[in-house]
Amino acid sequence: MTPSSLSLEVRLAEPTDLAQIAEFLLPLGGPSFPERFPGRTAQDFYRWKYFQNPLGDAIVGIAIAGDAIVSVVAAAPKRIWISGKVVLAYELGDFLTDGSHRKQGLFSKLIELVCSKIAACGAAFVYVRPNDASFSILAGKLGFFEAQRLDARRLIVPSQALSRKTGIPASLLRLSGMDKLLRDRCVPHFPKGGITVVPAQRFGEETDELWARASADYNFALVRDSSYLNWRFSDCPTPYRMLRAVRSGHTVGFLVASAERANLAAAIVDLFTDGSDEEAVEGLVATAIGDLLGRGMQLISTWTLQRSAVSDGHKMLQRAFPFRRKQHLHLAFRVLHSHEIPSPLPSQKWQFTLGDSDGA
Repeated sequence: MTPSSLSLEVRLAEPTDLAQIAEFLLPLGGPSFPERFPGRTAQDFYRWKYFQNPLGDAIVGIAIAGDAIVSVVAAAPKRIWISGKVVLAYELGDFLTDGSHRKQGLFSKLIELVCSKIAACGAAFVYVRPNDASFSILAGKLGFFEAQRLDARRLIVPSQALSRKTGIPASLLRLSGMDKLLRDRCVPHFPKGGITVVPAQRFGEETDELWARASADYNFALVRDSSYLNWRFSDCPTPYRMLRAVRSGHTVGFLVASAERANLAAAIVDLFTDGSDEEAVEGLVATAIGDLLGRGMQLISTWTLQRSAVSDGHKMLQRAFPFRRKQHLHLAFRVLHSHEIPSPLPSQKWQFTLGDSDGA
């Protein structure tokens, strides 16, 4: 029997489908995916992602041919602060269709199935950071629009990059001072006095106080309270490096970073402070980048919005990560209950980071 002749079932997944979903999605993570769950399994990772979110279970659509999963679309609940109001939204992701079942409309069917369920839950909208191929389908056929554009930015250790191209030992290239020159130009110096940066294991009341105070500086942001942050970073099977900025005994910001040892590549996943707290931003970014470079990372990446972001954190990431990919990334929305959100969307003071997409 050929794959195309097998009967297809399209439905919402149940917890009993988890093991099969985890096995099917393994190729989506690429060769470094096991670093997302060291000492654990892919099933542990997806159990955390789909069934341990404090806002509720994910909505996962699956297509089954015979007894095998051949396509998946997932959506996780998130709370969004938008123009002074908190609304429920869902983030779409984990798009994968088996090669033998592509171009059969399964992706579109699963998107519609999942979005229908999300709408029934009362969510205001769904958002997704798709690749170009998925975006063309989402925007062309499924009612999505590009709400924002994102830049993928990098900080590269020059001696290492040039060594790979020329074969000249990085130790010799480093003698030219090129690494120090780039670092002095891009990475802030730790601010004098006032700010202390300390490691964090979990987020507590001090983070809730920060969010309650700083949220007024933003018109669009994921709600960054302790419940969400502990699930997203502390309880995730992926090991993150978390830092808190403290001034006069009060938490005034935090930063989250990740690192892949096999690739010597790292990322600034989240950065949050008051919108105009330059000192806290400088302390967090200087500490994080210094730590990652000290651990031998050769590439550090992050995302910034092309428009609508004016915070000191956003400005610092633009400065510290000078190399920008030519092709932008899409942030796509589909509105489900238009009365829940303003129209048009806020034009300024957005906060959206790499960690707001679950691929990081």
